[in-house]
Formats: sequence, structure tokens, C-alpha cells
Amino acid sequence: MGSFPDGRHFPMIKFLVLRLVYGLVRLLASTYRFRLVGAAPDRGPLGRDGYVLAIWHQNLFAGILAQTGHRHTVIVSRSRDGDPVSYLCGRLGHHVVRGSSKKRGVDKGGKEAKDEMIEALRSGLPGAVTVDGPNGPAHEVKPGIVEMARLAGIPVIPYLAFPQRYWSFRSWDSFRLPKPFSRIDVCYGAPQQVPADTPFEQFGQHQQAIADALQVLEAERVANAAATAGVRRFSWLSSPSR
Repeated sequence: MGSFPDGRHFPMIKFLVLRLVYGLVRLLASTYRFRLVGAAPDRGPLGRDGYVLAIWHQNLFAGILAQTGHRHTVIVSRSRDGDPVSYLCGRLGHHVVRGSSKKRGVDKGGKEAKDEMIEALRSGLPGAVTVDGPNGPAHEVKPGIVEMARLAGIPVIPYLAFPQRYWSFRSWDSFRLPKPFSRIDVCYGAPQQVPADTPFEQFGQHQQAIADALQVLEAERVANAAATAGVRRFSWLSSPSR
């Protein structure tokens, strides 16, 4: 038997497959060149106070790899589709919390995951959230990150890890897989504070501000890479996590 970072066990065959996938990911990652554009939040005073990174789901792969060596708390779906992500994040040194929002009235551990995430953020450990995951709609920020930032008293930092060359899958988020030997630009937006007395009715303003900041980062990198970006679309990609 093998085990996930959260302590759950799984059959040996799955353990071997995940070990193989992890090895392939590390091999692929060894060919990437990461370039920091601007300043990183964990290299300044914010690193002592905690923060939560906001990232689009389509950039999750490059985003995880770009944070290797910088421990974050990440929430990963409890679904089978989330198992490889959970294993990869754990092997890369991140603190993994399993859970996602309710679907058709079924509790999928979302509240417990959120509470554990908030506790970690309050302790000073930074977090990272795919703000439109796990099922979309793409590029629509959900209220969860706003609530976590408000309750933990830490800022939201828009975050983008943009590969200059990538394959784009035909999934709900147009998931990006950087091509071998690609340069990946790592970018951070200005920290966005959510006051502790912010009512739920005003969450939408913060959600839109986060989305706008992420779109600005994206537009800047797309313009920068316009001459060299080679995008190949797959027609066989999997459906969203359930």
C-alpha cells in the first residue's frame, strides 16, 4: 500500500503509477527555465505575515512547479482526478488539504478544507488557490478565496506562471502543459487586502478585482510571447473533475 500526503492509503499499483508520473514530471520540469518577472512576495516582508496566491486552474501545472522550494498550503479536490495533483504537490513539499465545494447537495469536504486552510494561513504559512477550480467556469473567481483572506487577515496576491510554449488541452479551462525546454515567466500582481468587516454582499467586488488583476498579468505575458507561442490543441482530453 502507498499513501497520499493527507494519510489516505491506495493500492500498490496506483502508488507505482503515481511514482512513475512524478518521475516524468520531474524530468520534464528539469528542462524548464523559470524567469521571475518583478518581485516575489515570499522574498519580502509579506513572507513573514502570510498571503494566499490566486491562480487560474489552466496554469496550475506550471504554477506548482514554479513554487518548488517554497512551501504553500494547497486545496485539492477529493475526487480521483485530484489524486495525482495531491501526490505531486505533496512530493514537491507543499501542505495538501483535500476537499471541494458541495455538488448536488453532497458534502465533499469543502468546509473542513477551508477551515484547515484558514488555520494554516493564520499560522503564517502561505497558501495557493485555483480561484476558478475545480470545475469552473473558467476565469471566474469564486468567493472562497475572498472569505479565506478576510478570516485569516492576509492579502490575496494574483499569481501567474506563464509558459512561452505550451500545449493547450480541450478541457473546460484550456489546461496548459508547458513544452519541454520552455521558458516560464513567473509574475505576481499587487497584494489585495480584504477588510475583516467586509460583508458577503461585497465579496463580488473583490472577486472582480482579483480576476481583473489576473487578466492583466495574462495579457502582458501573451503580448510578450506573441511572436514565439506555439499552441497545439488536443482533442482527446479528459472531462472536468467531478
